[in-house]
Amino acid sequence: MSSWLDQSLLNNVFEHPDIPVRAQAPSHALPEFAEDSDWDTTLVVTDEWMKVASERRHSGWESVEKIWTEKHQAQQPVAPKPPSEPTREVCESMARFPYPHMPIPTPQLEFDFRMKVVLNPQSASVAVSDGFKKWSTFSDGSWAGRFGHGVVVSGGQESQDLVHGKTAATQVEATHKLQTEDEVPAYIECKTRGNMTGPPELMKTLQNPDLSREVDPRLCPFRVFITMKTQDERYASKLNTGMWVGSCLWKGLEVVYDAYRLS
Repeated sequence: MSSWLDQSLLNNVFEHPDIPVRAQAPSHALPEFAEDSDWDTTLVVTDEWMKVASERRHSGWESVEKIWTEKHQAQQPVAPKPPSEPTREVCESMARFPYPHMPIPTPQLEFDFRMKVVLNPQSASVAVSDGFKKWSTFSDGSWAGRFGHGVVVSGGQESQDLVHGKTAATQVEATHKLQTEDEVPAYIECKTRGNMTGPPELMKTLQNPDLSREVDPRLCPFRVFITMKTQDERYASKLNTGMWVGSCLWKGLEVVYDAYRLS
């Protein structure tokens, strides 16, 4: 005959013959919690939860708690490292920082226009003190943006290849003459100056019309400063005092500019 303890475990009810048993609430009844209880009364039963409950009954809660704790800690995000102490050089620079408590407005960038130019396949090389500069004229081009649209009627660029350590760069300076599509067109002088950087072999390939088709020009960052000037009163107030930063792509004989106005 089984003992009262064996029978209680089989029925999942702990009943001692010498201890009075209180009336049990129906199995579907919910326990009453105070409104300010910290317990989460929402119970979601899953196979994983049943597995943990079974292990708790038969193999001891300590081992289950250890597994759960290790799993929970592994899922915790890694806390960011505390900021490192400033170096001596940084401290000395900050001590000499002019007017450290004076806030100065931060410039904002706003997209303004896009321009495309096509280089002539023939170019001229000129010897300079630190190497060679290459001069190329524009054979075609167009532009469009917030202040109008039109064509590039003339201009050109000079470029020079530079190497600083492991960094290769092509320094570019260009002048473009823009014409608007107004009935009476306006003419705008647009000047750009900047650098394209990247691996030397990749940059040579991008500037070669025969080989550049297989290369992504975005692999070589190309950034320029842009200024514009015109005598036409319709555009002078919009352009003559403006400054732009350009993000460019150079592939073969084409150069494309996206110009962002500084405000």
